[in-house]
Amino acid sequence: MEQEQRQRLMERYCASRSIELRNELVTAYLYLAEGIARRYAGRGIEYEDLKQIASVALIGAVERFDCSKGIRFETYAVPTLSGVVKNYFRDRSRVIKLPRGIGENVQRITLAGEKLYQTLGRVPTVQEIASSAGLSEEAVLEAMEATQSVSVSSLDAEMGEDETPLIELLRGEDGAFEQVEVRDLLANVLEKCSDTEKQILEMRYQEELSQRETAKRLGVSQMYISRVERKLLTRFREAFMA
Repeated sequence: MEQEQRQRLMERYCASRSIELRNELVTAYLYLAEGIARRYAGRGIEYEDLKQIASVALIGAVERFDCSKGIRFETYAVPTLSGVVKNYFRDRSRVIKLPRGIGENVQRITLAGEKLYQTLGRVPTVQEIASSAGLSEEAVLEAMEATQSVSVSSLDAEMGEDETPLIELLRGEDGAFEQVEVRDLLANVLEKCSDTEKQILEMRYQEELSQRETAKRLGVSQMYISRVERKLLTRFREAFMA
């Protein structure tokens, strides 16, 4: 199907929101999902799996597209599909569970960002995302920070004979410390941590407090918690990879 035909079909769909037309559009624009899948294939996930993920995202992109904004569907869809696939990779590597409430905020922020990008034709500001998502700017920044700080893939490395993920050691899962070498290595890293650093680890990964909640309890800024957390995660990663 030629570009002009796809455009006319999209205009008809925007006017009617017909499921039949939507399905035709998804088929017509499937090449976008295939292109995104090829771009990210060979990174540990099969092409067909990536194509399926991108195709599902394509359906959502078609349903959310607004013809009245005056931008081409491809301009909106490509970054949207890429973002979904990138998030899938990030979720697979994420081994530290997002603190309660943060995950929901991330979803709200992602959806708000997509809508604003389509409306504005540019990347929205934190203030614009916060307003659209019904969140405070602080909550938006916290969610953005959380999605970055928890994506430390080396923490997912399986350690010891029982192949226990490092994150379970940090959380103190039952049986984790039966591995003497790993236990000693973890203890050596923790021994070098200050009392404040140990408190931050306990609050963030055992009590599962947010960075904002941890900062409030310790009487420091959220930015301080973020910096310390990144430093600690890097320290553990380097120790287990040495």
